[in-house]
Amino acid sequence: MTRSVRFNQANAVYIEDFYRNFGYPFTDQANGGSIKGMIDAVDLIEKIAGPDTTLIPGHGALVTKKDLTGYRAMLVDILGKVQKLRDEGKSLDEVLAANLTAPYDATTSRARNGSSPRCTTK
Repeated sequence: MTRSVRFNQANAVYIEDFYRNFGYPFTDQANGGSIKGMIDAVDLIEKIAGPDTTLIPGHGALVTKKDLTGYRAMLVDILGKVQKLRDEGKSLDEVLAANLTAPYDATTSRARNGSSPRCTTK
């Protein structure tokens, strides 16, 4: 379960770990996490945040609502591609070999959208 904290007077929302502005997302499946849940969390934040709301991820630089657009698109794209291969009966090794994340490698190796490099608080 994602927990977010809204700071109304500061126009800021702590969005926890479902979003990272560096690297690929980590889905804590052992504790009920899923890519679909991450997409739902992005959708929720997009509903409660205004265009000038500062979003505070659990890791990385501060972001805005606009920064979530590309992140959500990446999650949806990769999920769709994995689902297609699974529907075709591909094994985990075959899915991994398909390198479905390759189009995003350049934007995930460092912070996306020109943001500063990640922080290492956890």
